[in-house]
Amino acid sequence: MVVDAVALSERVESMTSEQFDDLEVMYVENAPDVFRYLARRVGRHLAEDLTAETFRNAIESASSFDASRGSYGGWLFGIATNLVRRHWEAESIHLRALVDTRTEWVSGIDHTGDIGEGVSQRVDAELDAAALLEAVGSLGDGDRDLLFLAGWERLSSREIAEALGIKSGTVRVRLHRIRQQLHDELNQEPDGPATQGEAQ
Repeated sequence: MVVDAVALSERVESMTSEQFDDLEVMYVENAPDVFRYLARRVGRHLAEDLTAETFRNAIESASSFDASRGSYGGWLFGIATNLVRRHWEAESIHLRALVDTRTEWVSGIDHTGDIGEGVSQRVDAELDAAALLEAVGSLGDGDRDLLFLAGWERLSSREIAEALGIKSGTVRVRLHRIRQQLHDELNQEPDGPATQGEAQ
């Protein structure tokens, strides 16, 4: 995305001293967390661009920020999450590539030979990682965003609610459902769930 540097500069220059100080505090206190979140979602290179884009959007819409509705952090994570959604296709391809790479590595190992306990454990870990990546990749955009904000960023229900524009109670209910869904998918028998009436 091309940034209109002149318009952005004019916007900053039109700020009062107090607004500029608030902007500086917002950046210093939140930029590292926003960058780490984005780096985990889309990789460090793209995270640099998206972090800059997040704060550019924040500067442009600073007048719409309402401190009574939440913190700068929640607001910025909401902006960053919306930017990530626009780049989800690349993230989805990345996840599929990780799954394919791990699957190929695991399938190339002779499981019948004496490969030792350490390698055996690594094979299990690789299979688990591939299954988890595939399960996370199958989540809808909103559920994936919620899971990453809770799991990677350790945001509270209130902070996630601020970032995504939903209620705290909704966050807790959806997180429970998502975790249960992932648990069920990861613990499903290879041949699929037992049919109704089959002995458990």
